[in-house]
Amino acid sequence: GPAEVLLPHAKLGVTIVDHHVDAESDIQEARNYVVENVGSVSTMIAERLKIKGVELTEAEATILALGIHSDTGSLVYDSTTPKDASMLAWAMGMGASQTAIAEHAKPTLSNEQQGVLTQALININSTEVHGVTIATVLLSADGFIPGLASVTKDALDLSSSDVFLLAVCYEATRARGGG
Repeated sequence: GPAEVLLPHAKLGVTIVDHHVDAESDIQEARNYVVENVGSVSTMIAERLKIKGVELTEAEATILALGIHSDTGSLVYDSTTPKDASMLAWAMGMGASQTAIAEHAKPTLSNEQQGVLTQALININSTEVHGVTIATVLLSADGFIPGLASVTKDALDLSSSDVFLLAVCYEATRARGGG
């Protein structure tokens, strides 16, 4: 990557810090690997700073919080751990800017959600009632798709509508032997 030109200047060696447990490195100068099964590398950094008693500036706390938000989808991805939540809370306690986080920590849509968003925008039906633009979309899916509120919000923002109604129909199935 772009930092490759700096590797020859790393006189004490290179330490790789990663939260992708199965990842391998092609950095030959690496002498140490710090790998942990958490949702964010920012969680790992925050924990080490907390243990050492480091006081963070607002900017530093905000950057760590944004890193955790980004890597964990604001704590909703399956890879999120309790430690991610704990270190996010610590960064907030250290003064992370909620205003900056709200502005920059936009969760990304999954591939499935992006597909729904695309189909919603293609199949939009708009009508105006008393000066209010109402957009409606009815789609079908093979199964339940989590996070449709985010899809609907993005569709509303992209459609220039005042109201956006999204319905996704699917056949509900019930697991056998359960409830």
